Parts: sequence; structure tokens; C-alpha cells
Amino acid sequence: MLLFQIIKDTLKPKGIWEHKRLASFTSFWVSVIYAFCPLFTTFVVQEFVFWGFLTFSATSMGLTVLNKKIEI
Repeated sequence: MLLFQIIKDTLKPKGIWEHKRLASFTSFWVSVIYAFCPLFTTFVVQEFVFWGFLTFSATSMGLTVLNKKIEI
């Protein structure tokens, strides 16, 4: 139950899903899964795709923080 509460507090701070937070959370975990794909299959990881997912995740988090600073 603690994990569900952490996810709820992180991704739904005002009771509704926040798209930027959800996008950064999802793109980060997709990049982690994408990086570990060669361990299980004969899959070639493209570096620009991996960095693209991480960059998108960081940008989404940065925009969330920027919007919080502007609202205060």
C-alpha cells in the first residue's frame, strides 16, 4: 500500500493525473527497460534513442519545476 501512496502523491498531487509528471516517469522507465533489452534478446540499442528518452524525462521534470516556481 505504501508504493501506491507514493505513486499517488507523486503523479497525482491535486487528485488528477499530471501529464508532465506521468510523461517523465514513463519515459525514464522506458529508457531503463530499453537499455537492458540486450540482456534478454539479440536487440541492438541505439544510443540516440536512449539519450532521447532520458532527455525527454529531464525536460519534463524541468518544466514541472519551472511551472511550480512561476505559480508561487
